[in-house]
Amino acid sequence: MWQYIEKSHRDILLNNGLSRFSDFMTFQGGRVLKELSSRMILKIELPSGSETKSFFLKRHKSSLRIGEIGRAFFSGFSLSWGRKEWEVIHAFQKLGIPTLVPVAAGEKVSWFWQESFLMTEELKGFQPLDKFLQSYFVPPLPPEKILEKRTIIYEVAQIARVMHKAGFNHRDFYCCHIFINRMDSRHRHWCVLDLQRVDRRRWFRRRWIVKDLAALNYSAQPRIITRTDRLRFLSHYLDVKIDVAKKEYRMIRQVSNKTDKIMRHDRKLKAGQK
Repeated sequence: MWQYIEKSHRDILLNNGLSRFSDFMTFQGGRVLKELSSRMILKIELPSGSETKSFFLKRHKSSLRIGEIGRAFFSGFSLSWGRKEWEVIHAFQKLGIPTLVPVAAGEKVSWFWQESFLMTEELKGFQPLDKFLQSYFVPPLPPEKILEKRTIIYEVAQIARVMHKAGFNHRDFYCCHIFINRMDSRHRHWCVLDLQRVDRRRWFRRRWIVKDLAALNYSAQPRIITRTDRLRFLSHYLDVKIDVAKKEYRMIRQVSNKTDKIMRHDRKLKAGQK
């Protein structure tokens, strides 16, 4: 069994009866945000002196599949979902990729079964990038908003570039998993979340890089993000001029084809839910 609590949050957790692995796994307070057979996400509020602080608590219980064991072996991450996401958060922080603030994590692994948890600080003032784009960049855009949208495209491209250059693949790199806190036209805070599926590879990475870029491409609505915007993103991502990015035919074709596959898959899922 493994467990770690950040020193900055140790007092508030201990004062609220959260010290042992079992305390986190059986905590009854809070509001359930998502509940599946293998995973539960809670939003909890803990008193701290004269104020109350909010956190998210993910709990995992599931069997370990052979594919997951192999992926953990080659990527170097832990087997349990909670500890793995904890490790990814810290790896992203070292790279300067904006992500969640970790609070505590723990795991218990035996044979082909894992139980784990991850606790992070609540994001305040943030919203998913797709919702922000839809509400803030409704065309037609004045010149100042066009410039701001270009800056946002550059910043997202840099996040993707640093992540991929370091060997990481998000594997769920949709706009809804990139959060933005717009302070003003020149200042924004970012947060990349839902990191439990992040992978790290040394070889045969092209497929997964294309998948990340296609997920981002698919989730950026054409009404907001134009074809020129997408080329501009690619030029920033590849660190080349936009005229050079236009000649990256193989990359553009692969991302476009994968985007179409994601679209067809998404339509099948939605049709099956009706």
